[in-house]
Amino acid sequence: MRQQQSEEELLFQQVSNNDVEGIKSLRHDGAGLEWVDKEGRTPLILASSKAELCDVAKTLVELGSNVDGSGFNGETPLHHAANKGLENTVKLLLSHGANPFVLNDDSQTPLEIARAKGYSNVVHAIESHICLFSGWMREFYFPSFLEFFAPQLLSRRVWVVIVPMASRNPTKPFKLELRVYASLQDANPKMEMPLWKSSLEEPKSYQSDASVMIVDNSKSPKHTRAGRRSFVSQGRRWVRVDTQIRLKLAAATEGDTQQLNWFCEACKGNPQPMNPPMFLQASQTTTTTSDPMANVESISQELTASAPPSVDLSHVNMSLPSGTCVICEDASSEAVCVPCGHVAGCISCLKEIKDKKLGCPICRANIHQVIKLYHV
Repeated sequence: MRQQQSEEELLFQQVSNNDVEGIKSLRHDGAGLEWVDKEGRTPLILASSKAELCDVAKTLVELGSNVDGSGFNGETPLHHAANKGLENTVKLLLSHGANPFVLNDDSQTPLEIARAKGYSNVVHAIESHICLFSGWMREFYFPSFLEFFAPQLLSRRVWVVIVPMASRNPTKPFKLELRVYASLQDANPKMEMPLWKSSLEEPKSYQSDASVMIVDNSKSPKHTRAGRRSFVSQGRRWVRVDTQIRLKLAAATEGDTQQLNWFCEACKGNPQPMNPPMFLQASQTTTTTSDPMANVESISQELTASAPPSVDLSHVNMSLPSGTCVICEDASSEAVCVPCGHVAGCISCLKEIKDKKLGCPICRANIHQVIKLYHV
């Protein structure tokens, strides 16, 4: 037992010495890869903390090191690489399956650590790995009445990404957030919009230079002091101004409807037609079925994570306990709306809504049938 521990300690020392061949030899002889020193570091954590040890980190990963093995303060190798601004090591760990959503004991993800440190290269490396959409777009800014006269003077290039946010509760699904950067040199976005609390006005077919408008409903005048209407002078007229946050975006190249469509789909939880993020691939393979009833529970669980911004959720009390009817806020949620598949309320409330032809309380789609669910 002592000999095995000695070999593991020696392997850790070889990591510090940047001796790749020594590491391979010790591993071949049976040395473990998860030994922890007094500072709470595994060999991979040590290698992920220094730029000159990137090749060593690659060797350890290929030999079977746990890429999500945590040490002191619950920090994984990815946390340590992000904390040091080591872009190549971050990309290495991500390419080998490191989980970018792991929280340390301070409830920080590697992305949040990199952002706090100002490492824009690491921030964008992680975001590009997890995003549903990324790319340059044009942001239109107001006053909007000038748009018809000189639209080219009212737009600026911005870097836009749509990323899932880490859930503090591992049983809760991801929620999507839109982030807008003035440049790729910025570690912190100039604007963040929670898509699960926003509404989306999609492009109009008749627009020569199509654009989309996103409104952050969490800043609505109905709910926040910041949203109260104020009055500003415009000549001799007084105009009411709504301080609700709005974002108007167009494709980077005028007339590029494909990019704009990709962006709109990503807002709804559908990634660009490229390699989708790993955390989405599993869910996509399990939800492709012709039976609309097969996935009603999974649809319900993912409701708050990827509800399309075009859906108005302001009438739904999202603070209710999971499984509670969103209409009477008393009975359990036990029935599904067909064909949309939302498990939104109790059987009596949903039948009443169906009879009144009010539509699904979640997405407003027509309800053809209400079916009670029975849990085993």
